[in-house]
Parts: sequence; structure tokens; C-alpha cells
Amino acid sequence: MSWRLPFATCKLPTNVTLTVASVLLLSVHSGIFVSDLYHFAISQRFDLMSFPSTTVLLFSQVLSFYLALLGALYSTGTKDNVLKTFALTSLVTNFAAFFGRFCLEYLTLEYRQEVY
Repeated sequence: MSWRLPFATCKLPTNVTLTVASVLLLSVHSGIFVSDLYHFAISQRFDLMSFPSTTVLLFSQVLSFYLALLGALYSTGTKDNVLKTFALTSLVTNFAAFFGRFCLEYLTLEYRQEVY
């Protein structure tokens, strides 16, 4: 008797799992980025921006980009054109989100209040 028998197991393809994980992280990052962009450009309340968690945000965006890259690499070996397009779109949008976050962080350097 196998140990897996009593458990319900679900095996998903690796490329789909990686791409969906990167898209979920991208949606979280997009929400935070839009909030920061609103507070920077429209309301100009810099105390409500996500300055304390900049390192965590950039690290998780790099992780999301890496997952999208792995998903795109795995999907190039398949014959599914829809999955290839979805994975490459996820890769490009993750790169654009990282570049946008990096530019916003560079623009807001003078508004930071660093406390050591």
C-alpha cells in the first residue's frame, strides 16, 4: 500500500504552475505599485508609500521574474502556442513591473526618511 493512496494528489504541469505563480505575484505587485504611484503623483502623501518594505518588494519581484522566466523556458519545449504566449507575456510584464518599481524607487529617493 502506497502512502499516497489515502491522500488526494493533484499533479500540475511545471510550466503552468510556474507561470500562474508569477502572475499571482505580479497581481500583488501591481496593486502595491498602483497604490505607491497614486500616493506619489496624485495625493503626494509620501508617508503612505511602501518605503519600509522596499527590499522585500524588490526581492519578491525578482522571484516573480525568475518564476516567469522558468515558466517561459519550460513552455518553449511544448507545442502549446497559447501557453508559450501566456508565459512570454508574463515574463515581459514582470520585467516591466520590476523596471517601473525600480524607476519609482529612484524618483522617490529624496522623499525617504531613513532611520537607522
